[in-house]
Amino acid sequence: MPQAVEPGYFFKTLLVLCAICGILLWHQNREKGSVHTTPEFKKFQAVYLFVYGCAVMGDWLQGPYVYALYSSYSFTKQDIGVLFIAGFGSSLVFGIGLGSMTDRYGRKLSCLAYCGIYALSCLTKHWDNFWVLLVGRVLGGIAYSILFTSFDSWLISEHNRKGFPAEWLNQTFQYATICNGLVAILAGQLGAVVRDGFDSLVAPFDAAIVFLAVAAAVILGCWVENR
Repeated sequence: MPQAVEPGYFFKTLLVLCAICGILLWHQNREKGSVHTTPEFKKFQAVYLFVYGCAVMGDWLQGPYVYALYSSYSFTKQDIGVLFIAGFGSSLVFGIGLGSMTDRYGRKLSCLAYCGIYALSCLTKHWDNFWVLLVGRVLGGIAYSILFTSFDSWLISEHNRKGFPAEWLNQTFQYATICNGLVAILAGQLGAVVRDGFDSLVAPFDAAIVFLAVAAAVILGCWVENR
C-alpha cells in the first residue's frame, strides 16, 4: 500500500529546487560578469517581461483543467481525444505559415491576435457542445503557435531597432525563461484558488481571459509595430 505523502512535501521540494536554481543562476552570472544596462533598456525589458508574463499566464492557467472540464461535460474518452488532436493539429498546420504571415502583417498585430484568439478559445469552454469546443481547441492551437514565435520575434526586432547591444538580448531571454517557470508555478496555485472559490472548472479559463486582456492592453499602449 503506497505511503501517504508528508504534508508540505511538495512545497518544501519546490523551495529546495528554487534555491538550487538561484545558486546556479548567480554562479552563471558571476562567471560572465555583471551586465551594465541603461534605464531606457530596463524600462523596455520590464514592459516586455510584464506582457510576456501575462501572456504565458493565460496559457498556463488552462492546462490542468482542460481534460477535467471535458470529462465533466460527459464526453467519452474518444471525443476528448479528438478535441486534443484538433488542438495539436491546428498548432502544427497553422504554425507552418505563421512566420511569413507575422512578417507580412506585423509582429505586434500577431501578439494582439494571440490574446484575442486565446480569449475566444477560453470563452468556448462555457458551452458543453462538442462542435463549439472543437472550434475552441482549433483556436487554442493557433494561439499556442503564436505565443512561442511572435513574442520572441517582436522582442528581437525591437531590440535591434533600438540599437541595444546583443548581450542585453540574452539577458532578456534569460529573464523570460525564469519568468515562464515562475508564472507556471503561480498559475497552478491561482487556478486552484479560482476553481475552488467559484466552484467551477470554467473559472480558471475566465481568469486566463483577464490576463490576456491585460497583455493586449499593454501591447496596444506601449508596443510599436515592426515587420
